[in-house]
Amino acid sequence: MTFGKCLKLLLATLNVPMSHLAKAINVDNSLVSRWVHEKRIPSYAASYLDNIAEYLSRKILNTYQIKLLDELYYDLIEHDNVREITNSEKIRALLYNSLNYSIECKKKEKTDVANTSKSRNQISVNASIIDTPQTNIANSVDLSGNDKLIYGISNIFSAVVDLLEIASRHKRRNNNTIYFTMCNYFDNSFFSENRVLYIRKLLLKVIENGWKVNFLLQLDNNMDRILRFIHFLLPMGGTGNIYIYYFNKYDISMPGKEMYIVSGIGALSCYPAGQSMVINCGFYIRNKSAIDVFTNYINLLIQNNTYSAIKYYPKDMNEEYHRSLSEIIGKPGNQFDYNSDFSMYYLSEKLYRKFLWKTELSQQEKLLSLQYYKKQWGGIIANLENHKYNSICFSESLELLMNDQILCLYTYSGVEKVKLGVQDMIEYLKHVIHFIMTYDNFHVAVIFQDTNLVKNSGSSYIIKERRAVYFDSFGSFESTSEVRLSIEEPMTVKAFTEYFNMIWDKISPVNKDKDEIVTWLQSYITILDKKK
Repeated sequence: MTFGKCLKLLLATLNVPMSHLAKAINVDNSLVSRWVHEKRIPSYAASYLDNIAEYLSRKILNTYQIKLLDELYYDLIEHDNVREITNSEKIRALLYNSLNYSIECKKKEKTDVANTSKSRNQISVNASIIDTPQTNIANSVDLSGNDKLIYGISNIFSAVVDLLEIASRHKRRNNNTIYFTMCNYFDNSFFSENRVLYIRKLLLKVIENGWKVNFLLQLDNNMDRILRFIHFLLPMGGTGNIYIYYFNKYDISMPGKEMYIVSGIGALSCYPAGQSMVINCGFYIRNKSAIDVFTNYINLLIQNNTYSAIKYYPKDMNEEYHRSLSEIIGKPGNQFDYNSDFSMYYLSEKLYRKFLWKTELSQQEKLLSLQYYKKQWGGIIANLENHKYNSICFSESLELLMNDQILCLYTYSGVEKVKLGVQDMIEYLKHVIHFIMTYDNFHVAVIFQDTNLVKNSGSSYIIKERRAVYFDSFGSFESTSEVRLSIEEPMTVKAFTEYFNMIWDKISPVNKDKDEIVTWLQSYITILDKKK
């Protein structure tokens, strides 16, 4: 890695602006900018590198940054014996190593220029002796000076980050879209988990700027890869700007190749440089015409060789969404749901009607809400006789109810916040207790504190085993409206089921104990009784 790339990656990892570094080592801002943008490289004679290493080591604030630094160090520094060294020493080694490489590149560049000049002179002499045919390449475009062939996983990661950071600073225009193939992406030999999560963080930023993101997946029996994708995807599910495509034949794939395209900004096409088929190099393109070629290619690939894995239901498709969901819930089979609160299917018809009439929905919307609630409730009750129903909820919903007397009610038109009186709250909690204790096949887990488990505020998903996944989000970002979608691709549905079970197994047994949960709910009823 060149010195400029290395310094840029260190600054991004530690969230240090160039101006802060310049001030810390007592140089002009423009000098640090020229280092980062490969216009200049520092001298060995000065103490710049030592000062930079010392300053940046003090900016390491968490274990995530330490992990990223360690990955970069072990990727770029040859080491026979791994020994414990300080963060300052790691940064210093990275800087000196990258500076050496930059110096070698400069020397090679000078040699290449000299050789090229010599070759041109020789060709000129030979041309006067030998009658050679003239080559005329019409319809050609000269690529820009920013186009590069890059080597190494760290540099590929850096290039992806570079593309997304540029996109995060620009609002999406016209039909500009980001395209990611994910055929090898979630193999540990390619990008580590920390790098994948960092890319997700950047994608969330560009989505907030209005960008649409298309993922092209290879679906096969590698369930671990699909599980990692689900973990990567869920926090972005409620944005409404995520589209997933998979090859229409399961034996079609793009082995040993990945593409990352930010239309109008840049493209990165990655390949293996050896016989191992491990991706370790890529063409990084910033030329506008070349980007258009890559964009057109992947659009044709999606159009002719893939199916869409996600079906969105905008507001004008409420009827289709609820009809489809009601049919799936009524089918025989195990069901798993993940809710931000208890209210989705814990209400009797009487209570649901009572709370529904407290909303400001139109009469038609209320009648449709009640109609589909009864269908979905009936499907759940019928299935509980022979099939398992597991539900994960978060305690914050009960805290919202107790502190603000607010219940989130699922309706035909979306989620409505209903203001309840004390007696209404008591009736609701008593019915929840009755429901939990009545059905042996119903199991509930309550999360009482922040954990490492995926937590999607304001969203829920329902999994009908072997059939479909339904996702409902109501405002993950302040600027987004409610998002509803479904997934029916069998491998993905199976992966969601395994993912849910993996989360379920990580929850403490005491948080899944019905008696413990009922005791907790009863304590709230006792508090409310004193308020009457």
